[in-house]
Amino acid sequence: MARQRTPVKPYRPDPDAWDRLTGLFDEWAESGSGTGLEESHQHLGTAIAAELPASSDDVLLDLSCGTGWFVRHLATETVPEGQVIGVDLSPKMIEAARESSENPDNVRFDIAQAEELPLDEGSVDHIVSLESFYYFPDQVSAAHEMFRVLKPGGTFFVAMNFFLENAASHHWRDLLEVTMHCKGADQYNTLFRAAGFIDVGDQRVRYEGEVTEPDGKWMRNEEEAQTFFEEGALLISGRKPPEDM
Repeated sequence: MARQRTPVKPYRPDPDAWDRLTGLFDEWAESGSGTGLEESHQHLGTAIAAELPASSDDVLLDLSCGTGWFVRHLATETVPEGQVIGVDLSPKMIEAARESSENPDNVRFDIAQAEELPLDEGSVDHIVSLESFYYFPDQVSAAHEMFRVLKPGGTFFVAMNFFLENAASHHWRDLLEVTMHCKGADQYNTLFRAAGFIDVGDQRVRYEGEVTEPDGKWMRNEEEAQTFFEEGALLISGRKPPEDM
């Protein structure tokens, strides 16, 4: 018996929200901050890559890929005989991703919003997303779009440091004039289940490397940094029901 999904409301784009996001990430790309995200997010990528039940010829989607460092990693280490598609709303991020001299032949980069992916229904085996889902203005539509493009039985992995239980990250909203949803783990589990996913659950990913001194901005003091790293990142995962369910 097919699993019933909660009907999704018609998506009505908020041009201001998306324009602010595009402007922010274009600015980061032009300043070189986009390439620095690899260092701060690498442990999240490592955790996801270890969990991915991917075959070497699968098709993967990196949702909000930035300059494409994780796309390149997955294309060479996880699906060398498959394909990895990176999408990002920032033209500058995608430009930097496409221009990388380290791109293998099995990668592709597209400019797109999470709610309107340039992919056919049931065309992707797995979806990954690092430190971006909380930015999406319409998270419900984004989750339904992820469900649409996944193949039956396909999985998703969404990691983020900005969430309700990690109070040490909440001041980030004061630093960035963009939409940022602050939901808890239970709320995200409910959101993805309502989109039709099964086996939805969460875990924490904690950084095990050397912790640097607080920068005074993202981590304002040592106490806040300690709380941030002890709480860890939230990793939500689930899968689209197979066709025989």
